[in-house]
Amino acid sequence: MTVTSRRADRRHDAIIVGAGMAGLLAADTLARLRPASDVLVVDAGRAMAARERYGSGDWGGYGGAGLFLGGRVYIGPAAIPVLPPTTLPPGIAPILDGEAYVAQAREVNALLDTLGATAPLREVPNERLQTAMDAAASAGLEYVTSYPARFLSIDERLAVLRGLRQRLEESGVRFRFETSVAAVERAEDGYRLRLTAAGREDRGDTDGETLAARALLLAPGRYGAEWLVGVARALGVALNALPPAFGVRLELPLAAYAPLTEINPDPRLQLALPSDALVKTYATIPGGMVTAVQRYGRLVASAVPLAAGEKTSSTTLAVLVQPGVEGGAGEWAGAETFAARLNARAPARLVIQRMADVRAGRATAAEMLASNPLRPTYAEAMPGRLDDVYPPAYWRAFDELLGRIARIAPGMLSDDALAYGPAEERFWHFPTDARLQTNLPRLFVAGDAAGQSQGIVQAAVTGLLAGEGLAARLDE
Repeated sequence: MTVTSRRADRRHDAIIVGAGMAGLLAADTLARLRPASDVLVVDAGRAMAARERYGSGDWGGYGGAGLFLGGRVYIGPAAIPVLPPTTLPPGIAPILDGEAYVAQAREVNALLDTLGATAPLREVPNERLQTAMDAAASAGLEYVTSYPARFLSIDERLAVLRGLRQRLEESGVRFRFETSVAAVERAEDGYRLRLTAAGREDRGDTDGETLAARALLLAPGRYGAEWLVGVARALGVALNALPPAFGVRLELPLAAYAPLTEINPDPRLQLALPSDALVKTYATIPGGMVTAVQRYGRLVASAVPLAAGEKTSSTTLAVLVQPGVEGGAGEWAGAETFAARLNARAPARLVIQRMADVRAGRATAAEMLASNPLRPTYAEAMPGRLDDVYPPAYWRAFDELLGRIARIAPGMLSDDALAYGPAEERFWHFPTDARLQTNLPRLFVAGDAAGQSQGIVQAAVTGLLAGEGLAARLDE
């Protein structure tokens, strides 16, 4: 990859791509351990003040999606990287877990207190949530939750983010927002990055500003995973592609899922399958709307939350099967092709099918969709069939999961429910050392995009590790 520029390179000790919790804590740790370092944080999203003006639909920028939009802070055992309970490629093992991880999580928690977090630590779920968890267990489901935890209010989250920004700026860390990294290449003593204004990445510009850094951390957040993988492959960074999670995004009447969502707006329910896979609910949004997004070179079904006065009368959630490595080579072989096949069937559109038609194995006609009691929140979807693209094993797992959920929320089995496809999530594993350095010297990865974390605290812990690694390598 060749980077050209009409300006001289500006050289930094370290450049951090991503201003989520991983990137921010890495910058904070590096500034603390090596105060004289020249550190720049680059993010394609908005700065703090601009995000506050834009509102809750802004998924990227200062603070990332985690702390800016969510407030759940889990202080308990976990592992880095995140390892699913299915089979994995040989040689993958945690670089941090057990008491060593908990000690780092407590360090993050203490920092949040210092910056203005006041929410108490809840050791166990409240009575209503515990009742829902017990009901799920009685139905043979795992209700995925994690305690001890804190739940930060919006005021606390903003106070923490403002305090962290002030602390970083006083340490000399600088920021560039609404700036994309269009290209990265290895240089004689580090890395060279070509920057463009966010939104101009696809224009083929070759004269963007170019910066150089002795060390580089890539931590773009979950929605930057595709960019990260592309950059890593171009540089020759070692990584393992894991089997994708695939399935459909359901749309249900709001009341149908209310027995669960009135207690927890995003209940994560899953069931282990004997074929080395999980079937699970994912990203539930009561009152939200379905949308289509481009990810991994495919158009896939996603969803967005809406402001209180704009909420729909639907709940949307994905139902995904996530195979392990052995399952991906066995019963779930071909999982990586399903999204492409549906995209070929409906170019530039999602496919939508009534659940009554899914169960009958027939296409949904436009006039049938027009008379359906539940109106689609994504009107551009093409009525038709998606049931025949996914294998029968998917629909057996789908029916098993929904049948168990229906013991708690009977409306889950409504024939009027709508299925959109494809839905897909992709995952990669980046082999690193204990400080998240990849096989390339002074190139680090951290956070959700690299599969190292899930959630605020885990991402922050990866930032602590990467910051220590950056400081150590810059000292050499």
